[in-house]
Amino acid sequence: MSDKKSITIKIRVDSQTHAEMQSRADRYTDGNLSAFVRCATLKYEEQPMADRDNPRMIALIKSAIKLIERTGTNTNQVAKHINEQQKMNPYSLRAADLLPFGQFCEGTDKIQQMLTYLYNMIISGK
Repeated sequence: MSDKKSITIKIRVDSQTHAEMQSRADRYTDGNLSAFVRCATLKYEEQPMADRDNPRMIALIKSAIKLIERTGTNTNQVAKHINEQQKMNPYSLRAADLLPFGQFCEGTDKIQQMLTYLYNMIISGK
């Protein structure tokens, strides 16, 4: 087998990407862009990303996002109500006005459990 490099691979990039690649090639391979690309591809050892077609993971992520959005919306509604009440009567805040925030703890706990489960699923590669 010959050491001669006789195969050419062409890729298209925009000017910004080219500038970034050349900058890194200048830093790591004395400006040799070919050597930089060879090094980046042949010495790349990071594990492949988790399977993107995992329907269980996708469903769980969507559920977590919806729950986060719902909790955020509810929190904003309660805070808006309290702020409006404070504008009308600045000294009218009662402990009962803060009770709705306690309801969000269940949602927050559920989100934390879902995200922990997702994290463990991703780490384990399942």
